[in-house]
Formats: sequence, C-alpha cells, structure tokens
Amino acid sequence: MEDMEEYTVSRLSNLIKRAVEQSFRGVLVKGEISGLKIPSAGHAYFVLKDAEAVLGAVCWKGTLQKQKIKLENGMEVRCFGNVGTYQQQSNYQLIVERIEHSGVGELLKQLEERRRKLTAEGLFDISRKKPIPVLPKLIGIITSATGAVIEDMKHRILQRFPREILLWPVAVQGTEASGQIVAAIEGMNSDKMARRPDVLIVARGGGSFEELMPFNEECVVRAVVASKIPIISAIGHETDTTLIDFAADLRAPTPTAAAEFAVPERVKLQATLNGVFSQLNSVVLSNLEKKRLFLQSNKILNIQGVISVKVQCADFAFDRIISIMNNCIARRKISCARLVVSSPVLRDSVGPLYQKLRFRFSSVLEQCRNQFLLASAAIESNSYVRILQKGFAFVESEKFQPVTSVADAEKHSALNLTFSDGHIRVRRIASQVDLF
Repeated sequence: MEDMEEYTVSRLSNLIKRAVEQSFRGVLVKGEISGLKIPSAGHAYFVLKDAEAVLGAVCWKGTLQKQKIKLENGMEVRCFGNVGTYQQQSNYQLIVERIEHSGVGELLKQLEERRRKLTAEGLFDISRKKPIPVLPKLIGIITSATGAVIEDMKHRILQRFPREILLWPVAVQGTEASGQIVAAIEGMNSDKMARRPDVLIVARGGGSFEELMPFNEECVVRAVVASKIPIISAIGHETDTTLIDFAADLRAPTPTAAAEFAVPERVKLQATLNGVFSQLNSVVLSNLEKKRLFLQSNKILNIQGVISVKVQCADFAFDRIISIMNNCIARRKISCARLVVSSPVLRDSVGPLYQKLRFRFSSVLEQCRNQFLLASAAIESNSYVRILQKGFAFVESEKFQPVTSVADAEKHSALNLTFSDGHIRVRRIASQVDLF
C-alpha cells in the first residue's frame, strides 16, 4: 500500500465528478417521475425510475418555467440533460434541460379506443344534441376563476348583448380537474340551484396535449351528455380537439368564440327585427290596399241590387211569418172557442186577450221590419251607385285597377269607364280619346 498514490476525499470526489460529467453530457433518459417536490424557490426535485433502478434529477426554476408540460408523479417522460454529481452526499443526478412526454403515442391510442367505445354507445350522436337558446337570460361558465379566459368571455358577452353570468370555478388541468368539472356540470343542473342557467360553457385556454387530458376523461364526457342544460365546449385553440367536443351540443374553436355563440349581436339583432317589422308592415298595408280596391271594384258597385234582393227576401220572410202566426192563432182560436162555449167565464176573457196578443205581435214585427229598412236605406244612400248617378264615372285600367290621377291615366293606352247605367271602354290616341 505504501506504493499506492494517496488521494484526499476532495481530490477523489473532484476526479469522479470530472469523469462522470465529461462522460455523460447531453444524455436522453426515459423514466417515470416519482417523489416530485417543488419548494418555494421554484426548483423541481424528483426521481426518474424504471423497473430496476432510480436516478435523481433536478430541473432549475428558469428551465422549469420554459417547459410545455406540468410535472406530475407517475408521468412517463423523456428528460434531456447532463449528469452531475453532488459531492457533499457522494451521489450523482441528472441536471434536466428539457422535458417531454414519452407516452403521447400510448395516450393517443387509449383515446382512440375510448372514442370508439363512446361512439358505439351513441353518446356522440347528433340526435342527442340540444338546441342552444337564442337569447339566454343566465349563462353558466365552467372554467378557471383566474386567467384571461374568463375575462375575455365576460368582456365579449358584455360587448355583444349583456347577460347575467354565473361562474363555477374549477381546475382546468391536473389530476383533480376532471372531478371538479364533473361536479360543476352536475351542480349547474341540480334542482337545488336557485336559478338554473339556460346554457353552459365549459372552457379553458390553449395548452399541451397533456394539459388538455382532463377534458378527454370518460367521466367528463358522460357528465356533458347527461346535462339537461345545453353545453358549448371551448377547449384550447381551434386546432385542439378533445372528447367533450364530440359530446357537447356545440363546439366553439376558442372560448371567445363560445361567448359569441352564446349570445347574438345586439346591433344585428335589432336590424333584423326592424327588417321583419318593416316587411310585416308592408304586407299589412298591401293587404289593406287590396281590400280597399276590392271595395271600389265592380264586384260591389251594384250594391243597390244586392240590397233589393235582401229586402225582397225579408218581405217574403215577414209575410210567411205572419201567415204562420195567423194559422197558429186561428187553430188556437178554434180551440179557445170550444172552451168558450163550455165556459162562460172564458167567453168573456179570451176575446180581448186574443186581440191584445195579435196587436202586440204585429207591432213588434213591424218595428223589426222598419229597423231593417232603415239600415238598408243607410247602406244604399252610401253606395257607389248613388255617386255615379250624380254624373260621376269610375275609371279603371285595362286590368281593372283604379286610376286616380291624370298622370296615372297617361300611363295606360286604354281605360274602362263605369257609369251608373253601364260600362264603356276608351282608347287614347295622341291627345284625343276615341270611344270603342
């Protein structure tokens, strides 16, 4: 041993450190994260393990903030970095510079199998989709209480058409997110709610494939399908797709777009209503004009003849009623006469009673007749024929449309003139008018 070189602990540690760090620079290690700790300083300390060994690892705060995934225990990852040593404890560890998920391919396979299973159950059928209300009174939003998503949605709804908003805050990533999202959907649908929203929006901003995983969970998909309230999904960016996008009643490419789908734009809605009202008003006025023209047309010009027919019918009816009543009274009179012969008391009372009854009936009947004739005379005095009898004529176009001005008359080559005793047709030739 006297011939052997002697090392101090520090010197040997430094030599080992140099050898290890020079030999294992830029290595890529695959393993499962375990024992993850992130102290207040912001550095991440964890262990990478497989079935046979473990390797300590550290990711400094600045590097950790640049990573696209959130570290969690049990996550399968690939870490790129350098092997370093910690001389105070005589151990080595991986200094991580980049982390990526190593199980994306496997996760995609699992998601595809899950999608096929739920599709086979009919959970994504279009027939299950519920219509989104045009103008909801209360909008329920399920998302994180902090961040730009909720603020952007509130601002957009206020800008388009102000509505009441009910926020149910949840975690939108991590192991607890799926359970909270399910609880929020069920809670919004609960009968215990003082006011149940008319529409729900489940939303979160963009993120990595792993961060969006809670919205691919089967329990979340089933909660969306079971919701009695229509649901709009707004997960990530337009290129991101999750399973609840298939289950929701409407998919929005972004949370801001979901706010636009939930409420109409007030200005455009007002313009549409104004257009409909104008169209309806035009139709009503057009129908009124058609009725006016119909009343002025030749179809009811001969109102006197119509009234005369009705008066004649009424005369026949009155005569028939009087005849029937006289027959009835005559029959009753014979019966009464028989009673009168047998009863002196009736002989003295029936005669005056009969005369009084006949007079009363005739009076009422004549009063009704006079009222009818007065009404008929009033209608007849206002008839168009009366006006024509005073020397006026009713002018119509070739298509029997009323002509009310000289300018209107000059537009037609021929006109129809209606007088009180008949019709003639005239044709315009230059400045002259020929009869034909």
